[in-house]
Amino acid sequence: MPVKVRRVNPELFVRRCVACGYDGALLKGGLAARCARCGCDLKARPPRSYAEMEGFIGQPITLDSPPGPELTHQSLIQRWLAFLFIVMLGFTVMAFLFASAIP
Repeated sequence: MPVKVRRVNPELFVRRCVACGYDGALLKGGLAARCARCGCDLKARPPRSYAEMEGFIGQPITLDSPPGPELTHQSLIQRWLAFLFIVMLGFTVMAFLFASAIP
């Protein structure tokens, strides 16, 4: 049965290194590019609090940015070219099969 929370533990909001759990002063100010304890790249894997990792606060961090219009246009062209290649390959195979069936 759910219970009413009277007090929130401040430890839930302390940002820590996601690799080793280090929560030193360098992480709090965002001054370091690497973790002081394990050397984890903090630009690639930014420190996060437990509440952030569980999705209680803020938006979830995504590693990839959404593709821009030029990337979607390029991928659409690549998909059509792949489709046309497969269709032409199918026609070629059918033509060889029909040619081999005729004596």
